[in-house]
Amino acid sequence: MSKQIYIRGSNYGGEMTIGEVTKEFVEYWMPICKEEGDSRLVEHLMSLDVWDEEPEDQDGFDKDSPPVYEDMETWNNWYECDDFHHENSSSGTELWAFEGSGADYDWDTRIEFEPHQLYSRECYTQETPATEHKDDNSVPVLVFYSSEKGDFGGWDIELADDEEFDPKKVAVSVAETDHGEMIERLWYNKKEYDQDYDSVDTRGKGYYAGVAYFNTRWQDPHLNEETDKEMWNEAWEWYDEESSADD
Repeated sequence: MSKQIYIRGSNYGGEMTIGEVTKEFVEYWMPICKEEGDSRLVEHLMSLDVWDEEPEDQDGFDKDSPPVYEDMETWNNWYECDDFHHENSSSGTELWAFEGSGADYDWDTRIEFEPHQLYSRECYTQETPATEHKDDNSVPVLVFYSSEKGDFGGWDIELADDEEFDPKKVAVSVAETDHGEMIERLWYNKKEYDQDYDSVDTRGKGYYAGVAYFNTRWQDPHLNEETDKEMWNEAWEWYDEESSADD
């Protein structure tokens, strides 16, 4: 026999991408966004995402804007401009656990907790290119965030029928971004679970956009059990200490 536990984040989050664009695009839009906010940039990007119509015919199109890409034939929409980051998740690192599965869980059994952070990846940007280090490589980027509210999916955990759910056994990896933190991976009792998106049901709250530079020297990859053995083992040693500590 077994029982199901469903883990998900809060009702607030969204979809965020960071992708390379032309330097001219960044230089044109950065002063506008600093002085006026991001509404004009959002409107311009929305005007480029039309079907069977010319962007130039859209109200928000800025005819003076340099192209997003050198070859605009390869531009589809903001959510495919994601060379460096693409995540659709709840905001923050607090999690909720319920009895049941993502398809059918009991809201009244909710437990709120902060999971153990196994590791994090920094995905921050900056206003100017980094040049202090010989390996600095700053790339002009577009950062786009679709703020949403609702259910962003979660993780179905299977336990033995006589086993109690222990929040201290939950570990996550986190992406740190200009728009906050987002959970990317989740483990329970050292077993990794894939996120289930079948229950996703969100509604849009607003779009946010900005241009900046992303220093690829600071880009943190996911820890890999095979290629990052020392860091991987150290991360789990810390998990063992935290999960066995008394409350």
